[in-house]
Amino acid sequence: MRKYILLFLLIFILALTGYVWFFYYKVYSVGDRFGTLKKFSMKGDVFKTYEGEIVVLDYFPSSGSSNKGNKFYFSVTDTKVAEQVREIIRTGNSKNVTVRYLQYRKSLPWRGENYNGKNENVGQYIVDKVDVQARGTNSQSNTGGLNSQGL
Repeated sequence: MRKYILLFLLIFILALTGYVWFFYYKVYSVGDRFGTLKKFSMKGDVFKTYEGEIVVLDYFPSSGSSNKGNKFYFSVTDTKVAEQVREIIRTGNSKNVTVRYLQYRKSLPWRGENYNGKNENVGQYIVDKVDVQARGTNSQSNTGGLNSQGL
């Protein structure tokens, strides 16, 4: 009987660990957003986190609607990236920025706010890189060794 209880506990602990890893620590998607950096601040009662907002233009609006701006809410966990975003806001270069984000399925309070009701898809978005774009373009300033076809 003792053997079955230990086996059950082991399976339960492994299942719980797998669940936590899959939903809270495994990156669901990585992507980029381009738009105007609108707001960036540090907030929180217990866990102080950096929170920001970008207005992303809808380049392909549905028929009959105007070209409206969509908001993308994000958090920043790296203080170096947070300082870069603050500098962009301070210098007024927030017109054209590209941010790279990591999306997690569920949120943890020490990583940032939960914007499930505000963003297009559910999950927690953590920005880990920001680039200021040349005015009037949306190409990245640092292509990272890509050739002319983007490969």
